[in-house]
Amino acid sequence: MQEPNHPKRSANALQWFVVAILCFLPLHVTAVVLDEWFFLPPKPIGDGPDYEAIGYGLSQGHGWSTSFSNSQWRKAYERAQASNLWLDYSVQLARRGPVVADTNRPPLFPLVIGAVYQIAPRGPVAFGILRIFLACCLSLGCAIAVAWGVSIAKGMNRDGSTMFSTTVGLSLIAIVYSERNLRNYTTDFLTEPLALLLTHAFLLVAWLGVKKGSWRWAAAVGALFACMTFCRGVFVLWLPLLIAWLWYTNMLANKPADAQRLSPFRWVSICLLVFVTVCSVWWIRNCYVLGSFHPLGTKGATTLMGGYCVEALQAGGEWQFAPERELRSRLEGKLNLDAASAADLRELELEMGKQASAQTNAWITSNIGQLPQLVLRRVVTEWNPYHGKALILKLMALLGMIWLWRHDRSALVWLFGPLAINTIVVALTYSVGGRFLVPTYGPLYILAAFGVAGLFRFVQSHSRQE
Repeated sequence: MQEPNHPKRSANALQWFVVAILCFLPLHVTAVVLDEWFFLPPKPIGDGPDYEAIGYGLSQGHGWSTSFSNSQWRKAYERAQASNLWLDYSVQLARRGPVVADTNRPPLFPLVIGAVYQIAPRGPVAFGILRIFLACCLSLGCAIAVAWGVSIAKGMNRDGSTMFSTTVGLSLIAIVYSERNLRNYTTDFLTEPLALLLTHAFLLVAWLGVKKGSWRWAAAVGALFACMTFCRGVFVLWLPLLIAWLWYTNMLANKPADAQRLSPFRWVSICLLVFVTVCSVWWIRNCYVLGSFHPLGTKGATTLMGGYCVEALQAGGEWQFAPERELRSRLEGKLNLDAASAADLRELELEMGKQASAQTNAWITSNIGQLPQLVLRRVVTEWNPYHGKALILKLMALLGMIWLWRHDRSALVWLFGPLAINTIVVALTYSVGGRFLVPTYGPLYILAAFGVAGLFRFVQSHSRQE
């Protein structure tokens, strides 16, 4: 028997968003508040202390800068290490330097940290507020994924039944609840939760914007992608593939009879123009700070060295710190860091970038035959693990792709596109413990939810036939 059509009783995307928020906020906030890291400074492993140092520089009125010799900045790490024998901040406390403008990190997350330090004095309370902020970002991003997934399901529902979209929504909520590893990112001073929120907001706005086809929506998409790049600089590498993907989705949605729509070329051009305009402010600033044409700073070249080296090949394509550590140690050995000026450290970073690029190019040239193997290992490593609950999620996502291939290939393009772009960028750069995959968890979860809903519908239809 076919389920009766009651469209007015069907929960819309906004209602699903609210329900998801009410489910996710208590979960994520409680998890971070009860974590042992809640009141502590950023973890000594990772980029957290770097983001925090720049945020402190902003709060002191120095702009996006670091000051590793500053006694007030060091005090929080010294106090944490003295009171917790299991903490080791020796690497952070060994750093020295005057106030130096930073171009190595994107500006958005340090700006958030600096803003929090204006509200609460830097210390345990401020650290806790920042972790609650990250938990809220995670909750909002996941709730957007739920709303988007339900909207896609409703759009492809031809028989008026609400069961399919409801199954998708409930599956998405269940998946987020089961992803304990996702909640671990709320304890780090890292960009994953904020990047996930911005990426999911970007994808939802792009999906709606392509449907509308107006210049305002195109401008919003370009501005949101600029915000993503301000959160994680690696997103700039998405740009060539992203342009092609947005153009193709416009082609799929474009109706020649609709005179209100912009052509795919003009729509994508507006996106690109707004993106470049917004980002140019930061790029010009970087060139000014470094005194040379390095709009993206020097960190990209230095970091890439850890992706193209023997150590990375041996570690399955995983990024390695050893090459950067060795090069930095060699160059810093020529300086007296306690007496070095800001200009000296700026020249050090420029030289780091120059020598890192040369070292990377030399390794690639000497190991061309191993590049296919390195690229494949990166992809395999980034999508780890392949067992237990993670394997079931991937299998359900694969089933969802098959379902959408049969029923709505346009939706498949929207969900598979970000995952493909992200994977290609990882293949060409390096893998970092699956961190690059985190901002695109939404499309992955939605595909898995479609796999669950499609399997449920398949079983239901066969049971009725019997």
